[in-house]
Amino acid sequence: MDEKVRCACYTRKSVENATLDRDFNSLVSQREACENYIASQKGKGWICLSDHYDDGGYSGGNMNRPAMQRLKADIEAGKIDMVVCFKIDRLSRSIIDFVELQKFFEEHGVHFVSVTQDINTSTSSGRMLLNILITFASFERDLIIDRVKTAIEGGKKRGKFCGGVPMLGYRSDPYTKKLIVDPDEAKTVRLIFEKYVALESIQATVSEINRLGLRTREWVSVSTGKKHAAKPWNSTSIHRILTSPIYAGYVSHYDTNYEGEHEAIIPRPEWEKVQQMLEARSPLPRGQQRQRHFHPFDGHVICGHCNCALTPTYTKKQGRKYCYYICSRLNKDADHDCPVKRVPAGDLEHAVVSMLSGLFQAPSILRETLKAVRHKEELLRKNCERDVELLQAQLDEMKKQALKEDFNFEEVKKAADLLAEAKRKRNLLREPVSEDEVIAALGDAAGLWEFMFPGARHELLQLIVGDIVVYPDRISFVLKVDGLKDLASEMAVSGYFNEAHGDPAKLPETEQEILDDGSVRITMKMESKHIDGHRRVVIPAPGAERLKQTSLLRAINNARLWMDKLINGEATNVTDLSKQLGLKTGYVSRILSLNSLAPDIVEAILAGIEPDGLSITKLTEQPIPEDWNEQRRLYGFPTR
Repeated sequence: MDEKVRCACYTRKSVENATLDRDFNSLVSQREACENYIASQKGKGWICLSDHYDDGGYSGGNMNRPAMQRLKADIEAGKIDMVVCFKIDRLSRSIIDFVELQKFFEEHGVHFVSVTQDINTSTSSGRMLLNILITFASFERDLIIDRVKTAIEGGKKRGKFCGGVPMLGYRSDPYTKKLIVDPDEAKTVRLIFEKYVALESIQATVSEINRLGLRTREWVSVSTGKKHAAKPWNSTSIHRILTSPIYAGYVSHYDTNYEGEHEAIIPRPEWEKVQQMLEARSPLPRGQQRQRHFHPFDGHVICGHCNCALTPTYTKKQGRKYCYYICSRLNKDADHDCPVKRVPAGDLEHAVVSMLSGLFQAPSILRETLKAVRHKEELLRKNCERDVELLQAQLDEMKKQALKEDFNFEEVKKAADLLAEAKRKRNLLREPVSEDEVIAALGDAAGLWEFMFPGARHELLQLIVGDIVVYPDRISFVLKVDGLKDLASEMAVSGYFNEAHGDPAKLPETEQEILDDGSVRITMKMESKHIDGHRRVVIPAPGAERLKQTSLLRAINNARLWMDKLINGEATNVTDLSKQLGLKTGYVSRILSLNSLAPDIVEAILAGIEPDGLSITKLTEQPIPEDWNEQRRLYGFPTR
């Protein structure tokens, strides 16, 4: 006997004819026809499931039907092998929806039968008819797409709003369907543009807008009915506002802007200026996706030996990620001999950033920086005045509401605190920053880096630093003087010049060369060495302590302590010592052998000036020679 086939009967009745209250209606007749067909296939093992999947009063153009959803859920649960319906249009009147439903059936190994149309997907003839329907479905889909595209393009060419949720600042007229300006939301849009023009940073704009207590719009999805609550702004939502052509009175279609029939919120000259600012400050062309693992100097680091790019990569060890810039030729050819090989990303980036403080104090750079600071102060002063007016108006309105009805006085207190902070900032800006204060602040690179807005750090470094060429013994990079104006603006925005700063740290010795375009090429010495199994870059600075191998220093110290235990009789032999320490005898023996190192070798390790590549493994992989000169030769120290 054939294996049993569990059959589910699906029935649907359109909403047009209200006959559902009758004892015997269309749903019942459909069910009976399906049950009779299943009974005729009893010899093939077909059995009719008792569950009813009846959608009464639902259109075939909508797949969101209760019984249909229940049918699909049971199919996913593996309860059904065959779906039986009176006609195909009972499942769906849309061939496109029907094809999607058929894909769902195939994914779960379920067939279906149309009783009156002789379509059975378990047979070859049924599948043939189905394929013919799918061909027409594809043709219908293409026609629909073409018609919709043509309609949308034609509407936008005439400047019409073609549906969707209107952007912040606009509402859709319920009768004409045209966009109309929402006065309250338009104020927020204008404020976002004004903030960006003054701050020249999306991250800074986000911080300022959220600080003022403004939130995104609360809206309800038309298709799902889901309510989306108002949220704090982020860089994505601010960028969407700043780049939308709709605020300049345009309607966009792909890369083309058409004259819209709605009123503009932002004057076009101001909107165009913002687009130019965004384009100039973008590290990547608009539309190009960022790489998943972003490095600030990606595309700017060059191997000085091989004259090729140093590309960012990373490796993981014991759950930690170590990022490097690796020579691209070495990456392609493992046999390529490159003395640079790879440079730790963090060390390289820190070395370049740490050099900026000394460079900012050059007279020619200071003049341009001071000019940029003065211009930025004026913009900020006007911006602060506007903030005070806005917050004062909000506070006055809250006080009026508090007198009329129950009101949350915590909100009043919060608004008062924001107003006090805005007034404090305004008062600071009333007194221009002196040149001495600017010079002192520019000399503090570490404080500058901490004070900059986090999102602006990588962005500004892209503007300031040109190509970085890494040689085996030095690093050379170009400092773009024009980019310093943007950096000075960012410092003025953050209030950095109004804070106290300490003396600048001692910096490495550098060679500076003024290029024809006014940029400065900086070259500083570099030492590369392995520290605890990982390559590190060391930029020597006057009086600075060198990097040391902590694991090797710890091993030398343990070797002396363990030898003292043997000499003092605390341990009778190496085996006894190993038991006391809870370590393997072979490991303890290798560490004890470090006591035979020449004194000058130990002193070099303590000072951090040992040859590159020296490690515990290299020192103990074979017996240490008794002759000190032989040790020096073997481990790369100068012989005597």
